[in-house]
Amino acid sequence: MALSLIEAHFPSGIAVPAELRALCMWHGANGYPISGGFELRASDDEVLVHWFGCHAADDRLGVFGAGPDGSLFALWRQDDGECRVVHLGSEGQNNFVLARSFVEFLQLLAVGYNELGFDNLQGPPEAEGINPAFRAWVTRTFSVIVPSRGQALVSEARAASQDFDAWIQTVIA
Repeated sequence: MALSLIEAHFPSGIAVPAELRALCMWHGANGYPISGGFELRASDDEVLVHWFGCHAADDRLGVFGAGPDGSLFALWRQDDGECRVVHLGSEGQNNFVLARSFVEFLQLLAVGYNELGFDNLQGPPEAEGINPAFRAWVTRTFSVIVPSRGQALVSEARAASQDFDAWIQTVIA
């Protein structure tokens, strides 16, 4: 169900990654928690309008998840056409690129932070956010190593990406 809703609300210019489809299937078989406070969530037509105050970002962001405070996780199509996974804070702060690809996002998610957009990614996550079954699935399915801390993944993604917060400022200006 989550996948069909997510696909229905993704902009036509952003493909739903196979890895997101796989995550939805994993969730369908295993339920919550996935990792920390992350939840799969489709965006209705008004979520981005409410966040930005206009429709200018509708074709550039595909929302697929949310944090416990209402923050959004989305695929963002940069000016160069490349997509990045981003965090949009519920109060308009902590807006940044999380990962260069959906596989990198899954690695970061599997670290187990409770609030991926607000926790200190230089340190280890709190134990209650870690889901060993999800972590093992990410490692096995995508042949990657889940790091013990998330900062390196995020720093590399930010360095290889357009400035997301600056883009936001041009949209809302």
